[in-house]
Amino acid sequence: MAFGEFGPTSERRMGLELEYHLLDVFTRRQFGGNPLAVFPDSDDVPDRVMQSIANELNLSETTFIQKPRADASDCTVRIFTPKRELPMAGHPTIGTAYAILKNGLLEPKSRGRLVFDEGVGPVTVDFRRYGDRPSDLWMHQPLPVFRDILDKATVARLLSLEASEVVPDYPVQVVSCGLPVILVPLRSLDSVRRVAVRQELLDSELRQIECRELFVFTLETENQESSVHCRMFAPRVGIPEDPATGSAHGPLGSYLFRYGLSDGTRIVSEQGFEMGRPSIIQVRICSAGCEITDVLVGGECAVVGSGVIRLAEDA
Repeated sequence: MAFGEFGPTSERRMGLELEYHLLDVFTRRQFGGNPLAVFPDSDDVPDRVMQSIANELNLSETTFIQKPRADASDCTVRIFTPKRELPMAGHPTIGTAYAILKNGLLEPKSRGRLVFDEGVGPVTVDFRRYGDRPSDLWMHQPLPVFRDILDKATVARLLSLEASEVVPDYPVQVVSCGLPVILVPLRSLDSVRRVAVRQELLDSELRQIECRELFVFTLETENQESSVHCRMFAPRVGIPEDPATGSAHGPLGSYLFRYGLSDGTRIVSEQGFEMGRPSIIQVRICSAGCEITDVLVGGECAVVGSGVIRLAEDA
């Protein structure tokens, strides 16, 4: 099926109805992972309406599928939090790929691979099929950029923790694989569970850097098969806490590899447990010696349902 041959007609799109698919990402079971709404065939939807829809649904992210910008790409994917558009993100990319494959929204141009045009450029998702079910979805993220190293005592105060609860041997550092995040290594599960972000200090204490998103982790885990336990806080983009953050796991895997905490071949991360939405995110770091050559983040999805947004004529 060629792109644009599915979904509502242009008249219905801007008349009254926009159809969407709802699924949970980084989980095999409904009501775990991170929920995502995917809107197919959204070329005629204005940016302000996409932002209003994302705010209305109030999910961590909502995606809108549009025609590709580049000949080699399958489609364009626009990603919105309740407050703003993002240039890329992990669970929306994995979830949108799953929705496309599960619902036959388009036929991939390359076997076993989808290429999305996102704000950072082309983003590739590898996949397999088991019957009618897509599986083994792996997103290739941009190579890591290691940036600011922050004062541990300052970050501990932001998290309502003591400075001694931050691991002393490794830095609190901003790392980006498309989206920057502050990686904070903590000593224990107990410390991770007690984190409470002090919003009143967040902007004032970190005013010298652009990044405000805090990703805390510990090598103590709840599940024996997991490698790391995480929480993500991004209040300035409308996400007080995120149950599964794919865009932060490329930086996390790169950090663990760079500082000798993992060889990168198989990192299994657990997130969202404190929110009652357990999520499992997998990371692979490919390397040549000490140089990172590829960053992959993967996971499974569960279908929840579908719906319709009915737009007023003046929306």
